[in-house]
Amino acid sequence: MKRILSILTIVALSLAITAPVQAGKGGKKGNKKAMADILATYDKNSNGKIDGDEVEALKKDFAAGKPELKALDTNGDGSLSDEEIAAIGGKKHKKKKSQ
Repeated sequence: MKRILSILTIVALSLAITAPVQAGKGGKKGNKKAMADILATYDKNSNGKIDGDEVEALKKDFAAGKPELKALDTNGDGSLSDEEIAAIGGKKHKKKKSQ
């Protein structure tokens, strides 16, 4: 009986250790797709970023508990900061140097 309990404990621990790795297998591709989907949904003026009234719509849906928006709260404080919303657009655009 002790041997069975030991084996079950080992199996349970190995599952607990590998579960987060398995959950994150979507990796950057999954995250990029999710961000692209969110951007496509909320970027009504198609300028590549969430701004103006789009921010309010996003925050309203986040507050309503839409599960696809939960990952946007990267610092886990329960609200969306300007930085978290700006990150949805992805790449930061570099300013061109004037000649």
